[in-house]
Amino acid sequence: MPTLPDYDAKTKVNRSPHVVILGAGASKAAFPRGEATGKAVPLMAELIEFIGLAPLLDEAGVEEDRSDFEALYDTVAISGKYPGLAADIEARIYDYFAEMQLPDKPTIYDYLVLSLRGKDLIATFNWDPFLAQAYRRNSHVAKLPEIVFLHGNVEIGVCVQDKAKGWKRDKCDECKKPFPPTKLMYPVRQKDYDSDPFIRNEWNVVRRFLDRAYFLTIYGYAAPATDVEAKRLMLKPWKENRGFGLAQVNIIDTKPEAALRCTWDDFLCGGHCGVYDDIFESFLFQAPRRSCDALAMTTLHMEFWDWDQYPEVETLADLHEWLVPLLKEEEEGVFSGKTSQLR
Repeated sequence: MPTLPDYDAKTKVNRSPHVVILGAGASKAAFPRGEATGKAVPLMAELIEFIGLAPLLDEAGVEEDRSDFEALYDTVAISGKYPGLAADIEARIYDYFAEMQLPDKPTIYDYLVLSLRGKDLIATFNWDPFLAQAYRRNSHVAKLPEIVFLHGNVEIGVCVQDKAKGWKRDKCDECKKPFPPTKLMYPVRQKDYDSDPFIRNEWNVVRRFLDRAYFLTIYGYAAPATDVEAKRLMLKPWKENRGFGLAQVNIIDTKPEAALRCTWDDFLCGGHCGVYDDIFESFLFQAPRRSCDALAMTTLHMEFWDWDQYPEVETLADLHEWLVPLLKEEEEGVFSGKTSQLR
């Protein structure tokens, strides 16, 4: 018998987490025509072309197939045939992504960080700075979810000595030294997520959340065959979650639904799954800051909520203003399920 989520039927507040896993497809969907400075946001398969890695590979005499970047990097990193090339590739990629910026207008990343509460988690495989930048510019408005970076990130620094992470331009609170950049962790077949203390800690956070999550959303993450360890590390705590039998999974991706269900079959429990090609159609944006609460009350108590879905707005100020009734309820600790009627 599955364990019920950590919710209170009287206040209609669900304290069980919603966990969101982000892949490169999320950033591609957010900026299909490039970010604020015009730089293209590449998928993994587009890295060599968009970042101009071909001359670097040619100079090193790399003859391997270039259609699968992850497999190519795997060969470069572990074969011993190309000394120093892996570091050169990482430096090129780091510089490319480090220059990226969010536009001033609200983006999918702004909606995303504001759609969850402090009890929730966003875990990203992406190196781009968008999640971190959205978090920083919205953190004064509401309590936002915890965020972790499973392959490192160009906007995040880490002080290994004091076991602290922060924004790369800030200083460690303990030693007062600038945060060194995180190493970008590329998916290779023999990936050891325990070898880097920062990455190990990020994965520990994911496992802790998945062990008690009520909702899992996978957005634009392909679970590449070259990164089987990542999928294994997520699956174990998710399947051991005592509420697994009641938990919900949303998959947001443009691939065919049958293929997505096949990829993520081990993570699904019966029919508790929704597949969307647009994040605005998912639970996250149909019931922002209330996804777990609405799901529990609807499925466990047959109390159907008045969906308060996100509007598309022109400014961040407009978005923040729209959230006011939701935030007021959070301060009071009682949810009505009818916040759109309060506007």
